[in-house]
Amino acid sequence: MRYQLLPNNTLILRGPSSVTLLSGQATILGGPLPLYQKRIVTKQRRLPFETETNAELEVVLGKSGEIFHIEGSTIPDSWNLAASALEKMEMGRVIILGPTDVGKSTLCVYLVNKLKQEPRKLRVVDADIGQTDLGPPTTIARASPAQFIASLTELEPDARLFIGHTSPGYVERKLIDGIKRLSANGEESLTIINTDGWISEPGAVRFKIRLINELNPTLLLGLAFGDELEPILGSVSAPQIMAEPAKAVLTRSRAERRNIRENGYRRFLDRGVRSVVPLEKVRVFCPRYVPPINATNRLALHNLIIGILNEDGYLMQIGVLLDVDRDSAHIYSRQADEFNRIELGYIRLTTSGREIGFL
Repeated sequence: MRYQLLPNNTLILRGPSSVTLLSGQATILGGPLPLYQKRIVTKQRRLPFETETNAELEVVLGKSGEIFHIEGSTIPDSWNLAASALEKMEMGRVIILGPTDVGKSTLCVYLVNKLKQEPRKLRVVDADIGQTDLGPPTTIARASPAQFIASLTELEPDARLFIGHTSPGYVERKLIDGIKRLSANGEESLTIINTDGWISEPGAVRFKIRLINELNPTLLLGLAFGDELEPILGSVSAPQIMAEPAKAVLTRSRAERRNIRENGYRRFLDRGVRSVVPLEKVRVFCPRYVPPINATNRLALHNLIIGILNEDGYLMQIGVLLDVDRDSAHIYSRQADEFNRIELGYIRLTTSGREIGFL
């Protein structure tokens, strides 16, 4: 299908679908859409393509793909105000806060694209352990954007850390320490930290307040439909900007979120192999509530997700612990050269990435 659009119109595509700009000028989340380059929108994602001039676009919809045409932009004015505030910052930490399904990752992409229009040192830390775009679920990661992007999945991380769970409430201390580590040296660059959507329960409020106080951000960007963030933002002293969600935000059911997680595991487990690791050659870290790795506990440890780490504690691969005997661990993972540490997590997985429970 071909669409002739006037300036300041938007096509919103839900994947699976693709779009190609045939003439004119258009943008995607603040970044330019190149001529004649097909842009893929993957399943369970929605992207806005906004015209700046008269433009012609070719759209191909896959099964369950959808298209919407609106006049104007999906980007709220408050996002532009937030981008303008960040453009004046050369360094520091910026934390994005908000509940699920308000577009925190989309705002992060938009800010990256606006900030990449001027040379600067910019980093992104994706700290949403349940729906991360920079790695498999149960991990957090950091990347330094080098070009315009349409999704955080397009970034190549320079560091990943294994957290081991998809729910922040079980790993609060480890998650905060990991975010602090990945966002260290903030005085040398501007670091945008994308957080999870756990914000409404009393434990979530305490966790977010603790995270903010320990990271001491230069700016907080709150993204919400109403006053959901008031218990958190009203309890901290960091400078704040509130923004509303973009138009046509894509909401997901619990089943869809689980499916996204399992696709995330699968991306990093595909083409894995079974191997036997002598326990005398690796350090094994068992976090709180995880039984020691030995033959006595073999049944309790079956199918636990594991992090395969280098000597500095950064993640090389995720894997699945298949079995344990007296002297060795049987694991499934992609090849990881010269690792010296295995860290056990709390999620049970099949080798195909299907979640089968928690420890």
